[in-house]
Amino acid sequence: MWVQHYLACSDVHLHGLTVRSVCNANNDGIDIDACERVLISDCNIVSGDDSIVLKSTTDRPCRDVTVSNCVLSSRSNALKLGTESVGGFQNITFSNCAIYDTRLSGIALETVDGAILENVNVSGITMRNVKSAIFLRLGSRARPAYEGAHQPGMGAFQNVLITNVQADGADKAGCAIGGLPGHPIEDVTLRDIRIGFAGGGTKQDASREALEAAEAYPEYNMFGTLPAFGFYCRHVRGLRFDQVQVSRENPDDRPALVCEDVDRLTVSGFESPNSDPLLVLRNVKRALLFGNRAPEGNRIYLRAEGSGTRNIQLTSNDLIGCEMPVERGPGLSPDAVLVSAAPAAP
Repeated sequence: MWVQHYLACSDVHLHGLTVRSVCNANNDGIDIDACERVLISDCNIVSGDDSIVLKSTTDRPCRDVTVSNCVLSSRSNALKLGTESVGGFQNITFSNCAIYDTRLSGIALETVDGAILENVNVSGITMRNVKSAIFLRLGSRARPAYEGAHQPGMGAFQNVLITNVQADGADKAGCAIGGLPGHPIEDVTLRDIRIGFAGGGTKQDASREALEAAEAYPEYNMFGTLPAFGFYCRHVRGLRFDQVQVSRENPDDRPALVCEDVDRLTVSGFESPNSDPLLVLRNVKRALLFGNRAPEGNRIYLRAEGSGTRNIQLTSNDLIGCEMPVERGPGLSPDAVLVSAAPAAP
């Protein structure tokens, strides 16, 4: 079972702990469950299951928690909110951690049991040899707090800021940010992010439709190989990519970024190796793309499609070398996308 389980505690301070526990499949390093006012710092953990994981197995939220200056390795996830999420998560900070040799996600933020996940900051994280760097999920497993308790309704996921993250060794699957139809993840910003992926995806991977899997156990690979080699974002309202760089070790026929059913999207300073198209927007509305540069040899920068796509603006981007800055796909209205020229060089 879990190595340490702090349940419904207040004013917890864990400092300088070393954990080595790889003897079974369910031995999390540190579990903070429905606690408040918690400080975790300067810990060194190698675990068979999640390294440091916040849970809420009761209807009491896990809130006002900081995790900093830790070194983590896991055969599952390194820093995680969930999976148990009956009470939710509020005011959580992960900062200045080094993660290595992790079989699933370095950063996994999940709420699937009916509660609210809100006001979460993640910053200053480096990762080496992790299968997925970032995984965000709003699902509907809806597990009750205890036998006989009422089944939870739909939860919410909002106000998350992830900054200053570097990761290498991510696998072919890509990173997912996924809500559910009618229940979007809200107000997520990714800023100053650099992730190296394996690549190797095919045109068939690029065209496949990922299942919604609303009730499935949440893990980064729950959707299989994603339609994007970098980020696949679906059912999100208020999403910002600011100075995000993605790279890949092997050729890949998938776009770097695919957004589907996203409202209020901002992409600035996004960098990627060449793909055709580089970005795909499907049923996206109110999107602003500015300050981006197409890679050398790029033929199609953006493919926009779907009858729900509208109010897409591209302005002050360096797309001079593109044969086709915008490819218009099925269902797209003629005035859905507005392209403004980049300013002339001084």
